[in-house]
Amino acid sequence: MSKANHSGSSSKLTIIWLVAYECIVLFVMETYKYWLNSGGESFLSRAFLSTFAKNFSLLYTGNLFWLTICLISIIAIINIFLQLSKVDPSAIRGLVILTFISLGFMLFAFVLGRVPRETFYENLVSLSQKGVQTISLSLFAVLHLFIAISACVISFSALMKFYVFRSIWVTILVLIAGYAVVFLFSYNYKDDYNILIENKKTVDAGTVLGAAVWGGNRPSPVLRERINKGYELYEAGIIKNIILTGGGAPGEMTEAEVSKKELLKKGVNEKHIIIENKSNSTLEQILYLNNNLYKKNNWKEIVVISDNFHLLRTKQICRFFGINAYTVASDTPLSTESSFNFCIKESFAVILFWLFGIG
Repeated sequence: MSKANHSGSSSKLTIIWLVAYECIVLFVMETYKYWLNSGGESFLSRAFLSTFAKNFSLLYTGNLFWLTICLISIIAIINIFLQLSKVDPSAIRGLVILTFISLGFMLFAFVLGRVPRETFYENLVSLSQKGVQTISLSLFAVLHLFIAISACVISFSALMKFYVFRSIWVTILVLIAGYAVVFLFSYNYKDDYNILIENKKTVDAGTVLGAAVWGGNRPSPVLRERINKGYELYEAGIIKNIILTGGGAPGEMTEAEVSKKELLKKGVNEKHIIIENKSNSTLEQILYLNNNLYKKNNWKEIVVISDNFHLLRTKQICRFFGINAYTVASDTPLSTESSFNFCIKESFAVILFWLFGIG
């Protein structure tokens, strides 16, 4: 076999690998977030695959992201294959190297175990094992986007070369633009309060998401405003039951218990109050709601009450689990600067949940 033929066969094999890599990423990342929140089932178990097939929605934002990026990559790779004789061999080798680095980040995250149900920011600050896993997945997503853009740059450039700096700048611009869109949605999010009031809606339950408890088992101002809003909706007849969520430190009343105490003072019937007092994150609270109340009671609609900057992520988590949820903001006063800062953090959190199911 001549060197030219050998080189051509090798290039075709690398093209096949690049397409296979995209298919692997698409399958794994479309299923990963469902597996992460499946309660310990095996990734390829019949029970999990059955649940995945039932709950998967192509229109969910995170699913659309992976599908779009992988399809764009495959189209670019096919175009490279059709013009293989013009392609700089080093460009294809560069893509292959990047795919193995990308898979390395993904496998490293898997080896560490399930991503924890804690916020990205706590993990990042502590740099715990769990935080390293979250960071690994984030690096994997950025690198995969870079591979897709690099494939497009090679495919549609005049000399079919790997223009590294061009790919880097385009990747940065795409990341900034994507984040800016999510930030704007978060910052300008409008809750469903007026819809509920104007249409005199009555839903099965309202969930008051937990917040900090102060010394003496007193609700913080943030938690108090959430409790007040839940009570307002209960008194207006919009919600039939009030679900209180949130754990706490050992030896102290939990967020849910403090909330219950406040509602009882206001005269809410105890039989209409449900508490969940072990969760430490929004995702854990909604998981409890989904697994223990929403499905078992065949509820049709609920209301989730939190601060406005928190509601976009809350809505997306509910949508992921198939919970038909209205969102209502508490009346906690926030300055423009505080709202801006909170939305910066929440936008990252929304993206992480979309891509990986981290909440």
